[in-house]
Amino acid sequence: MSSKRMVKRFSATIRVSHWLYAISFITLATTGYLQFGSALDWMIPLFGSMEGAMVVHRVAAVFLMIAVVLPLLMRPREVGAWLSEVFNFTSADAAFLKAFPAKFFGIKKEIPPQGFYNGGEKINSMIQIVCGLGLIISGLFLWLSAAPPTIMYPLHALFMAIGVAAAIGHIYLALLNPVSNEAIGGMISGEISEEYMKENHGRWYEQVYKKRA
Repeated sequence: MSSKRMVKRFSATIRVSHWLYAISFITLATTGYLQFGSALDWMIPLFGSMEGAMVVHRVAAVFLMIAVVLPLLMRPREVGAWLSEVFNFTSADAAFLKAFPAKFFGIKKEIPPQGFYNGGEKINSMIQIVCGLGLIISGLFLWLSAAPPTIMYPLHALFMAIGVAAAIGHIYLALLNPVSNEAIGGMISGEISEEYMKENHGRWYEQVYKKRA
């Protein structure tokens, strides 16, 4: 039995939204790629046909939009706090990015106290917000318009390519990197250890415990 003291980080709504978005995004990336490349052609029979894959693509698009709207309706204050912090990039976040190459390769390095989101999480959030909105808007043009603007095709592919690259880095850091993989607990149980919080989110730690003092 673990003796670590645990701290609540994410609500159930945010976790459900995160995983719904993640599953939808992976499904969209896979079925979308089938239109442009041949390396995954072996998957087409799994969908019945190419037309079947496109039906799954559109269904996944609907679930991705639900994943965006759900927390806006159920946890608007939490979403507002996330957006407010993500787009407030501080000198401490810039210092985090200087230390990030070492952390990326699993080397512990002292970082300036970070808030609820560290500099790397802020960058990933910004990329996913821009790419998510770009995918939804361009995707709706391609889906609903009888004659969508030609620019929407390369834009849709570009947003997906950037989003996939960021998602691969995010998955590596969350699952495989020994310095940061404890963060995945926040998106599974909603909790992280107090030790991890203090080490990786020092400013948030001070804010929480100053309130309790």
